Amino acid sequence: MLELSTMSDYAHEVPPQNKRKKTMNEGSPSWSRLPDAMAVSCMARVSRLDQTALSLVSKKYRSLVTSPELCHARSLIGCTEPSFYVCLRILPDPTPRWFVLTRNRRLRPIPSHPYQAPESSSFVVVNWGIYVIGGIINGNPTSDVLFLDCFSQTWHRVPSMKMARASASASFVDGKIYVFGGCREDADSSNWAEVFDPIYQTWGKFNTPKMAHNINQSVVIEEKKVYSVDEDDQSFNFLPSEGRLWKRGKKDSKLGSRNDWCVTGKLLYCRGGTRGRILWCQHDELDWKEVKGLEELQLYLSGTRYIFRRTSDKRPSKTQVKYDISKLCTNSAGNIVIFWNAHIGDSESMELWSAEISMERREGGEIWGKIEWSNAVFKLDPLSNSYSVKVLFSASVRL
Repeated sequence: MLELSTMSDYAHEVPPQNKRKKTMNEGSPSWSRLPDAMAVSCMARVSRLDQTALSLVSKKYRSLVTSPELCHARSLIGCTEPSFYVCLRILPDPTPRWFVLTRNRRLRPIPSHPYQAPESSSFVVVNWGIYVIGGIINGNPTSDVLFLDCFSQTWHRVPSMKMARASASASFVDGKIYVFGGCREDADSSNWAEVFDPIYQTWGKFNTPKMAHNINQSVVIEEKKVYSVDEDDQSFNFLPSEGRLWKRGKKDSKLGSRNDWCVTGKLLYCRGGTRGRILWCQHDELDWKEVKGLEELQLYLSGTRYIFRRTSDKRPSKTQVKYDISKLCTNSAGNIVIFWNAHIGDSESMELWSAEISMERREGGEIWGKIEWSNAVFKLDPLSNSYSVKVLFSASVRL
């Protein structure tokens, strides 16, 4: 690891009476004379925490710390570190707000985009950033696409889609973003799908048969196959490398709602209905089973309470708080991460809780979950008019 102390090593060769002056005048400029390529190569091996300290050395290093060249160099030498990003809608404010999960497991706010669609957007993680695709603005679908550069924590508008879309299926496969559905009823095979090239920042047509029903869930299997289930619980899979036709798979015949599908290894996971249930299955079987070993969590997430909050006109309002998983996803460690709202004690405050759960396959083929940590990651200000938190997106990004 590159240490800041090495910057002043030259000071030991300077006579005592001129030591401080020489260190100021020669030590710092010696770093400034480093070619950018060499500086990036050195800084790529430094942790993100130490890079923050390096950014205070000069404007030059501050710009290098937030440059895409540095992030690309870290990726090439395998020095990236996982960061977990969460997008919340804190009711009644419709504007989405973005946060990053800190090392002490608290959500720290980062810049948000004031014109992000408040609902029905899709998102895709590409390298060190997150694309937010489509959504509903003022009651209408939008073709807008935004990009959050997680390395510099800055937002950029990218070229819009050809079609306005809401709740579309978006997947990153073979270096490109494939977007299916979420558009108007008269869409056909020529505009039902689009493909985006992040390198050239261009959208192109992607002619593929239009599905009879809207896509309900969509995940990427083994980084190469788009696996989707429509509103009729019929599964399909699509391999971009092998053609443009969807192949029909098995149909999910079990009753019950299954949301937030995600992939860990070769298994699908989702949150199932109520009571904090987490389900799993083989993607080619769709035979959902319950994850074992989470009875204590399920007992906690099996109730509903009412709290009284103050409204803008200072009159109390009764609000129902449902204890159940509100969002399920995976992190870079391959573990499941869940979120839920919680009302603590007799106070009027609301907290957003999260837990990380590792999975183990035991003898007999059952999947058992183990809670690695559980914590309140965000707390609503009791003096504000906010009364609930909805997790819109949550994703792991390596920086």
